[in-house]
Amino acid sequence: MKTIDIGPDGMRDNIVRFKELQPKKGNYASLGIPTEAYEMLTAKTLYTLLAPADAAGSHQFTVAKGPPGLSLTIAECPPGDGPMLHAHMETHEIFFCLTGRFEVSWGDSGEHHTILEPHDMINVPLGVTRAFRNVSDETALLFVVILGTNQNDVGYAKSVGDEVAARFGPDVRDAIEAHTSMKFSLGADCTARRKGHCTYPRQPGRRRKQ
Repeated sequence: MKTIDIGPDGMRDNIVRFKELQPKKGNYASLGIPTEAYEMLTAKTLYTLLAPADAAGSHQFTVAKGPPGLSLTIAECPPGDGPMLHAHMETHEIFFCLTGRFEVSWGDSGEHHTILEPHDMINVPLGVTRAFRNVSDETALLFVVILGTNQNDVGYAKSVGDEVAARFGPDVRDAIEAHTSMKFSLGADCTARRKGHCTYPRQPGRRRKQ
């Protein structure tokens, strides 16, 4: 079996220095989405370390390009910060605590939870609603691995969309669905979607809660 010889110049594109990274920011103000509304749904600061070589959108500016279906991100969260309850139907998501303490919640209402301390990890199965929040008293880092070919399969409960509409107006909620990969459809049957189609098919063998 023949190996591949790569020198320092060839390896340079595969090395990521955290101190040189620029945070991934959702710049959607021109589309009618205030920064505060976008950050309500995501971690405040995200650093993408590696993304699929064929990734589009903000991932295409990542320093390191990886194999199809794999992205590596660091979430930097001030105390109390973290995304709202969401789910991935086609990708696995793994959380690994680097610093601080994170509460990871899961279930349709976030009724279950555990605390991750440094070097603790949780692997969240497909289709499970989840959220994380920094519960320490200082800014903390969470390493996030997403594995799956559809990297844009992010869904939120309709109640989250209602909260966005209540705080920022229904036009902002609709703009988020129109211009990002985020959809407020979790827990709803496909035929009941406001947009008239279902982005996240039900998983074979998975029973929908009544």
